[in-house]
Amino acid sequence: MDITFPDYADSLVTNQSQNDVFLFNSNSNLVRGNGVSQRLSVPILSPSFHQEVQALFKRERNRGIVNPILVGAIPFDMTQPTQLMAPDWSERITALGYSLSPFIDEAFSHRVMEQNFTPSHGNFVAMVEQALSIFDSSPLKKVVLSKILTLTLDRAIDIPRLLSNIMAQNPNAYHFSVPLEREVLVGASPELLLRKQGNRIFSNPLAGSARRLDCPDRDRQAAETLLKSSKDQYEHRLVVEAIRSSLSPLIDQLSVPEHPSLISTPTMWHLSTQIEGTLSDTNPPSMFDLIKHVHPTPAMCGTPTFDAQHYIRCLEPHQRGCFSGLVGWCDFQGNGEWAIAIRCAQVAGNKATLFAGAGVVPDSDPESEWLETSAKMRTMLNAFGIKEDVI
Repeated sequence: MDITFPDYADSLVTNQSQNDVFLFNSNSNLVRGNGVSQRLSVPILSPSFHQEVQALFKRERNRGIVNPILVGAIPFDMTQPTQLMAPDWSERITALGYSLSPFIDEAFSHRVMEQNFTPSHGNFVAMVEQALSIFDSSPLKKVVLSKILTLTLDRAIDIPRLLSNIMAQNPNAYHFSVPLEREVLVGASPELLLRKQGNRIFSNPLAGSARRLDCPDRDRQAAETLLKSSKDQYEHRLVVEAIRSSLSPLIDQLSVPEHPSLISTPTMWHLSTQIEGTLSDTNPPSMFDLIKHVHPTPAMCGTPTFDAQHYIRCLEPHQRGCFSGLVGWCDFQGNGEWAIAIRCAQVAGNKATLFAGAGVVPDSDPESEWLETSAKMRTMLNAFGIKEDVI
């Protein structure tokens, strides 16, 4: 039987006409919700954040919710307001898995009426060149620099249909749809920051990337080249060591493979490391405590973190907001799952904003970083059914 959009949509949302549906789907959990019971906008680094979360959970339990859930987005800059909410209705069920066959909704397509990069190609190259000039005179080892692509499309975007197309074309990703104040953040992230199940935690950092190629032989060669690349291995090692350093004081046991492996999306190859750990039974950290120690990783920011954040603020001409922040959920029992908000778009009406970043290290090539960020945007362009060469 051919798989179609309704087969996916029936599994995702209860009312396809609504854009206020939260969804997070992984290989472990499918969490979805409708409406808003309470909102939480306090920055995660605020001294009152923990108390605000506990007060929200208490109010939800008072209205009869046995295991309340908090869902939404945490911005890249954790001093900025969160976009979290307790849904009016929610459920957490067994993940969809991948019994639904991949498909491409050929009837779902858009034409680009207007497009704009921030920064432009020339300014992006100059931004990377400026970053390269900093390495010799500062402690900076890596900085992640990004660009955004703003699109005006020929018609309003059907968000449930877009989400179904994203999931169908990227079945092994972390799928999400998060209602923000004026937009919806939709995407298929390949990268898990943290999952907490009881006293077990999991993280899957990615760093070091290469574009997929149509020819199988050339694609295989691209993967092998990535695995052998000293530049990409160095970039990946910075991320893994930063996460190891952040988590080690908080947990009893930590398992970190010595070498990365390869994973792929339909558009990219990535170096990947699967990290697992066990929390202490005595006064273990909460999910948000773990997030505050680990986010942002060098995969999205750079290293050292403070220096990288400083140069991102100085060099990037745009605010990231939720891009390269986190999307996910946590419950009253302490379980949760948070993916990094990449391979995504913020959507409203016929407008869409895409984001991509690249890790700049001392031997980076500015033009190559532009091409890498463009290749990363292809995931969302494919999901929109955009045929034009806009990147």
